[in-house]
Amino acid sequence: MLNKIKRTVNADDFSYFIRYFGLFTLIFSTMTLIIIQVMRSSLYTTVDENLKIISKDRYSIISLASRAGNNMDREGEEDSKSYDEPDHEDRPKPSVTSNSTAILLNDKFENVTTGDGFLDLKSITFSKSYLNKIKQIQITNRYNQKESYRAYLVDIDPDDYIDGVKYAVIMTNISQLEQTSEKHESQIALVMICFWGISLFASIFLAKMSVKPLLESMNRQKAFVENASHELRTPLAVLQNRLEALFRKPEATIMESSENIASSLDEVRNMRLLTTNLLNLARRDDGIKLEYGEINPSFFRQTFANYEIIAEENDKVFEYENQVDKSLVSDKVLLKQLMTILFDNALKYTEEDGKIRFVAQFKDRYLYFRVEDNGPGIPDEAKKRIFDRFYRVDKARTRQKGGFGLGLSLAKQIVEAFNGTISVRDNKPKGTIFEVKLTTKSDSKKKSSSKSTKNK
Repeated sequence: MLNKIKRTVNADDFSYFIRYFGLFTLIFSTMTLIIIQVMRSSLYTTVDENLKIISKDRYSIISLASRAGNNMDREGEEDSKSYDEPDHEDRPKPSVTSNSTAILLNDKFENVTTGDGFLDLKSITFSKSYLNKIKQIQITNRYNQKESYRAYLVDIDPDDYIDGVKYAVIMTNISQLEQTSEKHESQIALVMICFWGISLFASIFLAKMSVKPLLESMNRQKAFVENASHELRTPLAVLQNRLEALFRKPEATIMESSENIASSLDEVRNMRLLTTNLLNLARRDDGIKLEYGEINPSFFRQTFANYEIIAEENDKVFEYENQVDKSLVSDKVLLKQLMTILFDNALKYTEEDGKIRFVAQFKDRYLYFRVEDNGPGIPDEAKKRIFDRFYRVDKARTRQKGGFGLGLSLAKQIVEAFNGTISVRDNKPKGTIFEVKLTTKSDSKKKSSSKSTKNK
């Protein structure tokens, strides 16, 4: 059990899990506190506003006080005329409910309202600090149960009410509101706990997703180093054997050792090509910066003419179709490198007297390449991996041709730098077709930018 915990803590994604889970915990805790605080602050808003409205209506105060008690210093009949207050349309109408009540106090803050057998009003004490402030108090009823009230103490004019009355306290029972609020708070807390539990699984998922690209990158780097070491090991072993053979025959002439020397030079060329490709890949990994310039149709004609010479030297038939009939704006160096990789790949995988066809087309700011060959083709399971570094369909055959499985990987990086696409499919009846689509800049933008530069 302890070892399992240690493996979990030391896992690559554990730190990401802690970060995500901590963030979710902070978010849900903050949301819960904010929601509960907003509920509590808005719970008594209507009650408090109604208390203030009642405090400005003397008829409502007398009515509530009369309901609370039936023994006051002056009989209600004598001042009944003072209760008949005319209506004011511009004054808010108070909401007097069965939960509201009022008590009257003298100048010493003593309760002069008596007779309520349900509430123990005599046990309530007030002071000047309560004046014009809404307070929350608790009153014990006849069943010895405490009930919560919102109370508002106001100063009144004795001439308008009863002799000996200086203050009035308007109260509204909020026990049911508190019970309802507690239920809502419990439900909110329960919902937040459920979401917090869901965030646990979300954190695990996000942690695995976050560390996945890092692990894949590390695995690719590890495979890259292993493959590069493997590719370098073979020519180094050949060089060592050939040089040792020369060392064992110090009296031999150059003609007698020509085979060993030629083989050594061939391996040196392979090593140089490999290191050059590795250097290009390393540079491309840091990001390809395109350097745009104007490219004329003659660029493609000249490139294809060079490919035709190379194909003839390798006993291959090369056909090309240059459909680029106007200038375009792109990176000439990277285009040349991409075209060479595609041509060289077709050259290596085409048998003697084979046929290679290269088509270039420029249409709607897109540059299209299609390279066809009639070689042995690529199996379907290998089509998904041919753009991986050091991957070769037939390693033994590619080794003889001097390939290292780096060209197509570099070609894909160049295509992606152009925001383009590259795909491979079968060429019927046999062979392979590579199709490339590249994004270029319009020639008009290039000309306008050059004009603005001249004007400056």
